[in-house]
Amino acid sequence: MVMPSSPNKPSDKPVFSLARYAGLGTQIIAGLLITLYLGKKADAYFNWHNRAAWILPSLFILSTLILVVRDTQKNK
Repeated sequence: MVMPSSPNKPSDKPVFSLARYAGLGTQIIAGLLITLYLGKKADAYFNWHNRAAWILPSLFILSTLILVVRDTQKNK
């Protein structure tokens, strides 16, 4: 006879999954803030009128999406 698992024992899998996504979200927010700051500084230095403040975060988002898709694809 199979004994049911104890309801008091928490599963480790949801906690690990949540921590992984929380870490990814933190990295994305930090990366966006850093690229936005660097873009503002580049705009002020080169007098570009907010071009770098749009381009750098956009490149960061694009590269992050490419890395996430590449990491989550199943290996053939």
